[in-house]
Amino acid sequence: MRTRAFILALVTAVAMSACSLEVSRDDSGAADKEPQTSTDPTVVLEQSEDSPPHSSVADVVDRVKDSVVNVRVTGIRNDPLGNPSQQRSEGSGVIIDPNGIIVTNSHVVEGSTEVRVVLTDGEEIEGEVIGTDPEKDLAVINAAGTGLSSITIGKSGDLRLGDDVIALGFPLGLGGITVTKGIVSGLRRTITIGGSVGEAEHLESVLQTDAAINPGNSGGALVNRAGQLVGINTAAASASTAENIGFAISIDQAMPVIRQIIEEPAEKRAWLGVSIASIEGPGDAATADIDVDPDVTGAGVLEVFGGSPADDAGVEEGEVITAVDDTPIESGNDLTEALAEQDPGDTVTLTLVGPSGEREVDVELGARLPD
Repeated sequence: MRTRAFILALVTAVAMSACSLEVSRDDSGAADKEPQTSTDPTVVLEQSEDSPPHSSVADVVDRVKDSVVNVRVTGIRNDPLGNPSQQRSEGSGVIIDPNGIIVTNSHVVEGSTEVRVVLTDGEEIEGEVIGTDPEKDLAVINAAGTGLSSITIGKSGDLRLGDDVIALGFPLGLGGITVTKGIVSGLRRTITIGGSVGEAEHLESVLQTDAAINPGNSGGALVNRAGQLVGINTAAASASTAENIGFAISIDQAMPVIRQIIEEPAEKRAWLGVSIASIEGPGDAATADIDVDPDVTGAGVLEVFGGSPADDAGVEEGEVITAVDDTPIESGNDLTEALAEQDPGDTVTLTLVGPSGEREVDVELGARLPD
């Protein structure tokens, strides 16, 4: 009761204080309408000449912004009815080598006939697509330049939930680089995104962030507080279904694919033809809707592409690849690395575990198909 009384007394005092304006009245009690006169003081407005200290985010942006580029593409793409037409689009990219090696998303350069790379100072450079991996939504561009500002590549495996991250890119055709800041909202997500002509694509072990990622940010940089590249921005949840949910391909998952693209042209890389998810524990299998024993680990098969080597060999959706020849497979990344050691035309034996148990199939690997 004492507390309540104190609160009521305080409210009364504030109310009284707010109403303590003196009003002069004439003999009839009416308010005096004559304004009170006073000498106006001289008004002097001064603006500080001292620059405020910049935030640590601004310092990071200053270090890395010249490593993020605008990727402008002219290409042939199919409309929703499947009719091809020439289209222009824009995305983002990240310089990872000063000689002009740039990583971006596969969907940014899909069907491209011309690629132009625009630096933050406005310089425009012709680019050439070295190769792509549509299943991982990654592509590598070679821009004819030297002495470009390349970013420092970090490790996404060091990130924890709640760590600060910064997204940089060129969204919405605004004409300049855009910076958004957020935190790591989720780790090792598996998401499904729309592919060409409505086809679904699965991306595994992606980072989730609440830093705003908008159309045009695709292929841009997600960096940590040290300015190190930890992810390649790739997608955002639909504004009609969620807010502040964006995704980036973790750099740890991206690096084997990037190296493989650089070292071998697309047509010379072995292709299995499946979309996969890492199964490293019982929770992963349940998330991927794969019915296997809880102790099974490997690369879960989410989709088998029609006409692919895996399809020809009878690999089925819902199975888990646990070995390639004598090499154990304990994650999706293990499978990527194992296939990187093979050439088109090589035959490998896959060990598969599914609802009906374990089996082996021989697969003659194909060549990576162009977009």
